[in-house]
Amino acid sequence: MKFRNAIFAGGGSRCFWQLGFWEGAKEAGLDLQSSVKFAGSTSAGCAMSTAAVLDRSHYALTLFKDFTAQNPRNIHWNNISPFKQGTLLPHARMYREALKELIGPDDLERLKKTSIHFLMSGYPKWLGGTIGATTALCIYSLEKTLRKDPIHPRWPAKAGFKPLIGRATDCHTLQDYISMVLAASCIPPILPEGRFGGRKVLDGGLIENIPVRLADEEPGETLVLLSRKYERELPSTKRVTWVQPSEQIKIDKFDYANPDGLQETFELGIADGRKFGQSCVPGGDATATNFELGSTEGRSCVLNGGAYSSAQ
Repeated sequence: MKFRNAIFAGGGSRCFWQLGFWEGAKEAGLDLQSSVKFAGSTSAGCAMSTAAVLDRSHYALTLFKDFTAQNPRNIHWNNISPFKQGTLLPHARMYREALKELIGPDDLERLKKTSIHFLMSGYPKWLGGTIGATTALCIYSLEKTLRKDPIHPRWPAKAGFKPLIGRATDCHTLQDYISMVLAASCIPPILPEGRFGGRKVLDGGLIENIPVRLADEEPGETLVLLSRKYERELPSTKRVTWVQPSEQIKIDKFDYANPDGLQETFELGIADGRKFGQSCVPGGDATATNFELGSTEGRSCVLNGGAYSSAQ
């Protein structure tokens, strides 16, 4: 099977599983690097899709491990003092600096060639600023608690938050592209409010953390890379295959001070990607389709109830 499209879910530091999966599938003979012509993402998935398209998965891991190794904690309480320079939360600075090192001035055309789309959330007309961001986060969190359907959020959209789509082809400079990645990932106060197209925006995950809609009009097969293991069944969608970690990822999505956790997450992705890749390539291990990724014993299961789901 060949996948023309790839969707990267949001999930902060947990998204390093996606890059590990990408590399593990490649090692097993499923070369997503060559086949994927469209990548859609939101939140931290935007950085992961960028690294994957540029074939810099391992470099992205090493780079961010270096940044987190130099950051002893996620909250710098000493900066509360008015006599101290620096921010209380280091996430935005670290994210921006990592993107600047990950992406070079000659990479923009390459990113444009692989059509890359990012999902962002636009404010309703009646709401904005800090109050709007707080309202969006409260609605999102309340829905997750009451509806228990993290795959298909509905309430932020009903409240008037609208999907906005940014495209690599819209960017004239590398700075435009980096700003777009940051805008699609902003969750105040951890990652400050972003701007896109002259308007303030929030993390696209508030509307749809798994933005599979971005590939609706694209031909070919779509691979959706999640960033956590869900208790509920994965969707069964025509021409779409969903993959998730075989185990619960331990690192918190906002943990920017845990290089060992990043490495562990990446390695789990490699193991899951290898197993999945073996099931997809001619001559691979066909038995990989008969058990959940990460299982130690072969057992029959329904695909959409296991670690991956596919519908033809």
